[in-house]
Amino acid sequence: MTDIAEAYGKTLYSLANECEATEEILGQIAVLRQAFAENPKYLTLMGAPTLKKEERVALVDEAFDGKLHIYLLNFLKVLIENNSVHEFMDAAKQFRKEYNWEHGIETVTVVSAVALDAAQEAELTAKLRSLTGKEIHLEKRVDPSVLGGLRLQMEGLQMDGTVKNKLDAIRSKLLHSIA
Repeated sequence: MTDIAEAYGKTLYSLANECEATEEILGQIAVLRQAFAENPKYLTLMGAPTLKKEERVALVDEAFDGKLHIYLLNFLKVLIENNSVHEFMDAAKQFRKEYNWEHGIETVTVVSAVALDAAQEAELTAKLRSLTGKEIHLEKRVDPSVLGGLRLQMEGLQMDGTVKNKLDAIRSKLLHSIA
C-alpha cells in the first residue's frame, strides 16, 4: 500500500467518523470495491487521461449521485482530480483498517477449497474470537488448488492447514532425505 493510499483512507475515515457515518460509508465502500473488482474497466475509465477530468467527474456524478454518501462521492471526485483513482482499492482497505482498529475487529482472510457453509463460518469465527479476544471479520476466498483444509491470514500472520501445504512439506522432506 502506498503512503498516498494510506493517507487517503485515513482522511476519509476521519471525515466519516466526524459526521458519524463510518458504518454507512464502510458498507458503500464494500459495494464499490466489489463493483470495481468485477468491472475493472470502470476504474480504468475513471482514470483515463484521454477523457478530461470534468468528463470523468461527470461520469461519477451520473453513476453515483444520490446513491453514495456525499463524502464518499466527493472522495471519488478528489481521486479523479488528483489522478489517483488507482489508489481507491488500497485507500478502501485503509478505511477498513482504521474502522477495525477503532472497533476492536480483526480481519481474517480464510482460503478454502470450497465455500464454507454458515455453520463452518460461525465455528471458525467463534474460535478466532476466543483466540484473539476481538470481533472477527472474515474475508472468504475459494481456491480449489488448496485441495482441502484452511489457510488463514491476519495481521501479517499466516496459518496454513491446507492439504496442499501438507503435501508440499512431505515432498520437501522426501527430496531432502533422498539428496
